[in-house]
Amino acid sequence: MPQKIIPILADAKYHIFNRGVDKRDIFLDKSDYLRFYQSLNLFNSEEAVVNFDFARVHTSMATVSPNRLVEIEAYSLLSNHFHLLLKSVIDGGASEFMRRISLGYTSYFNQKYERSGILFQGAFKRVYIESQEQYQYVFAYVNENHHVHDIQMDREVCHSSSLHYQGIARSKLITNFIADPYQLTDNILLAKNIAMQRKNIKQDKVFFD
Repeated sequence: MPQKIIPILADAKYHIFNRGVDKRDIFLDKSDYLRFYQSLNLFNSEEAVVNFDFARVHTSMATVSPNRLVEIEAYSLLSNHFHLLLKSVIDGGASEFMRRISLGYTSYFNQKYERSGILFQGAFKRVYIESQEQYQYVFAYVNENHHVHDIQMDREVCHSSSLHYQGIARSKLITNFIADPYQLTDNILLAKNIAMQRKNIKQDKVFFD
């Protein structure tokens, strides 16, 4: 049965994620994380964007476009995948935003590492946020995703918005949104609990298979 396509509507919030094809790493060094992070800022505009260099010339990295496609509320970049929690400002805004991100970063990655072909595992995945409870769960999951995967994260704001909410570093991607107070301990505990549940489910599947 074909998977149901979830439409991207204005003012709706979504958990968006994707990973490298064949689970391959999509971030190999610090400059890759930074490039993706900058792309999340530069491609977030209703105005036409030819490519990364065009956007960099026409946009100051100190600000974001006043006519944004999406509002990013949380993000996490790990070696082979990424997570975003965002609100689509206009109908289809998130779809256009992710199209630009996917094409732009794939072009950059292929040129840098002398490869060709697709980089991401199909179209981006999306989950519509239907309740405040679900939102709080996803907010913690995205910000502290390195705990879910038991990964030691570099303390760089281009890796996770968690550092922004902790007041350690300011992220240019987070606009008009403040999680006050940001309960770091609660979010870490939730992320670790999610990790434990995932581990148990995986073990159960192996056992019953």
